[in-house]
Amino acid sequence: MNIWLLLGALVLTGAALAHSLVGEKVVLRRLYRRVGPRAEEGRRAGDDPSTRRAVRLAWHSLSIALIGYAMLLFTAAFDQAAFGDRWATVAQLLATTFAGLAVLSLVIAKGRHTGWMWYAAAAAMSWLSIG
Repeated sequence: MNIWLLLGALVLTGAALAHSLVGEKVVLRRLYRRVGPRAEEGRRAGDDPSTRRAVRLAWHSLSIALIGYAMLLFTAAFDQAAFGDRWATVAQLLATTFAGLAVLSLVIAKGRHTGWMWYAAAAAMSWLSIG
């Protein structure tokens, strides 16, 4: 068993759950809340139900993708032989992907979003799994 891959899988699973649950309660609900006398005035053209569904779909799609990555790391943690001699390449691709997401999150949110830390941890653990 590769402990780095197991830890990476746990980090990504935690990130996915936090993203979906906190995002739904804090971000999406607040984004769609319109109250008060000026609610209709303040509506944007993109506030129709289909746009709201599309934003919610995109939001939760990231969480599902993170779970998929976590399952890949979890599988490799216990059965790296399933990847044959190609694990190093897969791990490098994953590490690069998560490092890119960490930088993107860090730059766009100016360090105020915790996503960069989750991505950086997943990148480091993927890289360390190469051994």
